[in-house]
Amino acid sequence: MSICPDLPEDFTCEICRRFRPKPKWGYSPQSDKPPICWSCEQEFGTGAYADLNPDRRINKQISALAEALKIEAHRNQLGMEALYGRA
Repeated sequence: MSICPDLPEDFTCEICRRFRPKPKWGYSPQSDKPPICWSCEQEFGTGAYADLNPDRRINKQISALAEALKIEAHRNQLGMEALYGRA
């Protein structure tokens, strides 16, 4: 039984659409956690910065997705093109 968390697989961030490769070694819980990268989670999510609690991180990711969708919906209403990919 391993005491370290499994390394996450490669993924593309659902907000910024940047590819995030699987870490080669050493994984910090502060690193990217699919489906949202760390930078988008901190920029759009609401909650404490650098919180490592898994439940609060999921809540922060959900709030980040909701905020990105809100921005995209507002841009769509104004007749502007998508900013963060597809929404």
